Amino acid sequence: MNGWLFLVVISSGFLSLLLPVADFFINEKTAWEQFREGELVRRLERQVDKVFILRDPSISMWADASYVLFHSGRPGVLVGNDDWLFSREEFYYDARSAANLKSNLNQVVATSCQLRALGKKLLVIPVPAKRRLYSDQARRQVVLDMDNLYPGITQRLSAAGIPWLDTLSVLQQASHHGPVFMRTDTHWSPWGARAVAGGVAATMALPGRQEFRTVESKVEVFQGDLLRYLPTSKGVGPKGDEPLVRYQTSLSSSVQDEQALLGDAIPAVALVGTSYSAMDEWHFPGFLKEEMGQDVLVYALEAQGPFAAMREFLQGPAARDPRVTHVLWELPERALIQSMDVIVEGDKHACLDSQSAATLEFAGLGRPGRR
Repeated sequence: MNGWLFLVVISSGFLSLLLPVADFFINEKTAWEQFREGELVRRLERQVDKVFILRDPSISMWADASYVLFHSGRPGVLVGNDDWLFSREEFYYDARSAANLKSNLNQVVATSCQLRALGKKLLVIPVPAKRRLYSDQARRQVVLDMDNLYPGITQRLSAAGIPWLDTLSVLQQASHHGPVFMRTDTHWSPWGARAVAGGVAATMALPGRQEFRTVESKVEVFQGDLLRYLPTSKGVGPKGDEPLVRYQTSLSSSVQDEQALLGDAIPAVALVGTSYSAMDEWHFPGFLKEEMGQDVLVYALEAQGPFAAMREFLQGPAARDPRVTHVLWELPERALIQSMDVIVEGDKHACLDSQSAATLEFAGLGRPGRR
């Protein structure tokens, strides 16, 4: 009986695959041309995925079993307590991480040098890992290298004479009044973004304050990016929905009228960063405008890393415009141990002596005993 049952299941699955394959070849008039161009298999896979009736139930069943039995999801996510999810990037550190970190920090120093040569004042905003704020929910220990990553980065910034905001302390203080990271997402919450914007404003006061006003526009149901790694059935797995307050920031009408008479004005502040700055959900540029009383140029890119955004800024006209005097560079801690393309080529830079201590090779960052 078990053997016959097994054969029935296998045969049913095979037949259910034949139906979409047959449908594809019957209705697809250019199958032969696709075959010659090497596109046939890819398009066939896409069609089968679309109509294969067992695909989604199979994925959900496997995800359910993994979550219920092992409290885990697909590679890329780590499941914590109380439905909190964390990115795998926040926990793992190896030899490649150390090599990437050394190279990336050298690039940060070289970039700060180039910005200084262009007459820009730089403030680095290091974004700490989510697990640092919610270690009780993470349920996992990290190696000493990873634990020392944020303090090591900030100490090296200080050694190179690069101003930076103590974002970790700002977020720790703000976490007493609300969640500073989204529960099911890799990013900070609007409350966390607002707190950091306030920290930036307290660190870098600029003349000519303008009146920006931020108001709530709506509250919507949000599902974080880490839920993609947990395709469980409804009712199984972490609660996916969490409230997200959306905001709008605008300049006072009187200032708008004044600017209309004077023509376009170039903001003195440029924000360079990643999805922490680019995504409307967190509203970081808007909070910066309100807290600083300054308009902000935004050079932030999603899913491309902080170096790509900085390259875009340096290659654009704002980098050589003397009216742009300050640059805010949002740098996620976990991004600095990833492989990224260089920003500044070569070893010699306009304001950096390659033989001086200011270059700093950053060797041994994160190792035991190095602080």
